Amino acid sequence: MTKNSGSRIKRYLLWLLVIAVVLIAVFAYQFWRSTIPQRPSAFYTPPDPLPAGAPGTLIRSEEITDHVPKGARAWRVMYLSLGADGQPTAVSGIVAAPAGPSDTPRPVVAWAHGTLGVQPACGTGHMDDPFEHIPEVERLMQQGYVLTATDYPGLGTPGIHPYLFGEVEAAAVLDSVRVAQQLDTGAGDRFAVWGHSQGGHSTLWAAQLAETYAPELELVGAAAIAPAADLLGILDAAMDKRIGAILVSMALKAWSANTPDLDMTDIISPEAVAQIDKLAEACATTPTAFLLMGELTPPSEFLPENLTQIDVFQDFIAANTPDGPITVPLLIAHGTADQVIPFEGSVKEAARRCAAGENVELERYPGDDHNPALDNSSVRVIGWIEDRFAGRPAGSTCGG
Repeated sequence: MTKNSGSRIKRYLLWLLVIAVVLIAVFAYQFWRSTIPQRPSAFYTPPDPLPAGAPGTLIRSEEITDHVPKGARAWRVMYLSLGADGQPTAVSGIVAAPAGPSDTPRPVVAWAHGTLGVQPACGTGHMDDPFEHIPEVERLMQQGYVLTATDYPGLGTPGIHPYLFGEVEAAAVLDSVRVAQQLDTGAGDRFAVWGHSQGGHSTLWAAQLAETYAPELELVGAAAIAPAADLLGILDAAMDKRIGAILVSMALKAWSANTPDLDMTDIISPEAVAQIDKLAEACATTPTAFLLMGELTPPSEFLPENLTQIDVFQDFIAANTPDGPITVPLLIAHGTADQVIPFEGSVKEAARRCAAGENVELERYPGDDHNPALDNSSVRVIGWIEDRFAGRPAGSTCGG
């Protein structure tokens, strides 16, 4: 080997090393960025004081220009709704509609998203692509629907999101339909609700409160996918699961932050409170953040075994279980292999509502876990919603 060839090899190896270091640095930076949720912009800071107005009053809006579905217009919105204390609060969300005028009022589909977190940065409306977590948006636009998607209080807007507070979720969903009527969408009074997981919980609550909370609107049907219907069963099942550490911590954080005079240390050790606070900082919109937490510990290892039997927590569970009557057709779809929300909860919910004389259709998705059930049911749900707007008879599985 000549001296020159040896020198060239050294330079070649040096360049390879430099390239490798740069690639590793870029990868590390991208990974770090993927653990940090996008912060809401100044748009999401509510005016102080809040403007006067009824629930559903639009506070402000801005048109979305990126990642908008083909043939549609979209807006970020902030509107008045109700907080956990029953007082007016600011809620954010998005609205989308087919571009151009319509000869008739457009039907509205109110989407309710699943668990994303309890911090303001965990919302989706302020993300670069606010439609990323909503299924079949383009299909909804093509079929002439107006889409609303609430962030719920505390996701986007300041505060700790009242996670699983049923009346708060329902108000945010129903008020989003009112907001759509105040924009250039052509939205009419008729709407359907569709939600997944926590959003299924919101869907059930919105369906049972729609007639009294928003009597000027006409709900035609509600589709709840893997709904958090049986809160006690879900929380009990989560106690021995690592994923349960996230869900239970978010529930406890939201409960304590939105319940006056509640001190969690009365029922939970200070060390457990610190663990809850840490876990409740994460957002499902940046799932890689969970990797930095290390191996998750099941809640049963840092929380009281009888947590769901403690009186004050039982009161919270009972007050927010969606067990009121629903007078419109209800579709419940659930994967039989769901590792987050037990499938049996939907079976019991459907049976209970059937026994009460309600119009319920339960669809099983054999072998599907939590998120695949949403993906695999979406086209079917849109067809079901179309039938509700068309006034076709709703199928029922109550008799078989």
